[in-house]
Amino acid sequence: MARRDIGAIGENDFLSWCEPEGFRAQKSHVDRLGWDFLLESEPLRTRDRPLDAQNDLPKFLIQVKSTETSGKAPRIKLSALKHLVDADLPAAVVTLFYAKGARLPTRGLLVPVDDALVTDTLRRVRREEARGNHSIHRTTIPVPLDRAIEISPTGEGLARALNTMIGGAVSTYIAAKISHRQTCGFEDKALVGTFFVPGERAAKKLSHLFLGGPRELRVFDLTIERRRFGIALENDRDHFRRAVLEVDAPPLLTSTIELATIEGEWISLQMDGFFPPPLQRDVSGPLRFANRYLEFVLDFDDENAGLSFDYNGDRIVPFEEAVDMVEVGSILARQEKTLTIRFKGTRLDLAMSPEVGPFGHWLHAAPTLRRIVSALSRSNRHYAYQVELRSFYEWIEAHNEYLALLSTPGVHMTFPRWSDDAIVEHQDAILTPFSLVVGDAEYTALIEIPIASVKRAEDAITVVGGQPNVVADVVRRAGADTNDFIESAIERSKRQRKKFEPALVAGGFENWRTVMLPVSQVA
Repeated sequence: MARRDIGAIGENDFLSWCEPEGFRAQKSHVDRLGWDFLLESEPLRTRDRPLDAQNDLPKFLIQVKSTETSGKAPRIKLSALKHLVDADLPAAVVTLFYAKGARLPTRGLLVPVDDALVTDTLRRVRREEARGNHSIHRTTIPVPLDRAIEISPTGEGLARALNTMIGGAVSTYIAAKISHRQTCGFEDKALVGTFFVPGERAAKKLSHLFLGGPRELRVFDLTIERRRFGIALENDRDHFRRAVLEVDAPPLLTSTIELATIEGEWISLQMDGFFPPPLQRDVSGPLRFANRYLEFVLDFDDENAGLSFDYNGDRIVPFEEAVDMVEVGSILARQEKTLTIRFKGTRLDLAMSPEVGPFGHWLHAAPTLRRIVSALSRSNRHYAYQVELRSFYEWIEAHNEYLALLSTPGVHMTFPRWSDDAIVEHQDAILTPFSLVVGDAEYTALIEIPIASVKRAEDAITVVGGQPNVVADVVRRAGADTNDFIESAIERSKRQRKKFEPALVAGGFENWRTVMLPVSQVA
């Protein structure tokens, strides 16, 4: 008696399903994989759009498996499953169950090639290759039926099951399938390297790799394994006798560093914190705190600490950052200064070296620039300016005396003699308007300078000022009229000083000196 070909029966029955379900089926033999079917679905054409703007026929790759063994899934070649996984098409396995000797199936199931099946198939392929088995067409596994979709034994529901499997646009399904196929299995320890670092300070050298920024380390016997699903393969491994490791480690947290002087200068900066892992018992790596221009490294083992300040003038930075840099420089120019580190509820106070930095010319400019930045941030308008550092430094040099008006005592102001200059003898302060243009904004302030002494000459009067005080300041559009603001600030100064006679104001409003900062506005 001839042996019945149950596979051929199942394939013929599947072909009989396709036309009633709106599919055209093309049967093709793929080497060593058995029979596959490429289904083309009759498209739904709409009269609302031109035909040339409507999608092509949806296509599906189907493999049919059949069995007469009740309650037991048929087996499928691992290579056949991988073929369905690799195809850039919606793919599925149709399983038909027959009773002994029956001509028609009693049950039909559709197994979609979803993310879970893609992952499981590629994991099995990787595992077989690790065992030395490269002939996966000889390896068979049961068809996974745990997520199968029930279909009528006569094929009814095939189209609905395939459309449910796609869940939307075919292009979206295919893109998601390709992405998952390329990325699954690499979630944990996808790349593992081993190497040797010689010398007694090997752990110290390694710890420096984790301090952020591109850092290099020469190593020996470097082996790199690419692992998928945690499985390494001999043909997916590289070995180098000598190599250079370059690491740009991310920060582990953000922290705050405060710089201060006994003269009252103070600035707080947010920094990235870098902390090497404990690579060796009783050996702790250095700690590094850094932003784009300042770096502080603290090494407890070597009892060493160092601060680096990058004020290179070739860069273009936000205006507020440039002002922060000027403030840092002015603090470093002082002899007595302290540094405070705050992170994770911990505070560490450190005294800094009495050595002074070369930024003494910024001492008088820093307070004025900080006040301008604060006023810009308080205003209702949004200002985003950038400045080239070199031009900014040159601008400070050229306007240092003017910027000192807001904060530095001892200013000498000389005026020509006039008929009513006796008023100077009865004044305790001189009021000075101050104006500075930043991009399309203008900062205006009224400065109250106490009169410390008055010196008269035949043709001039010289007033020596004390500690200046900013009565009020405002930010308006560049070129806007601020007479109302100045008049209001003058009256405020008189009330605060309990003066009722006319105030002594340096210069008429139309003669104010206006200085422009070299900034560009960010779009």
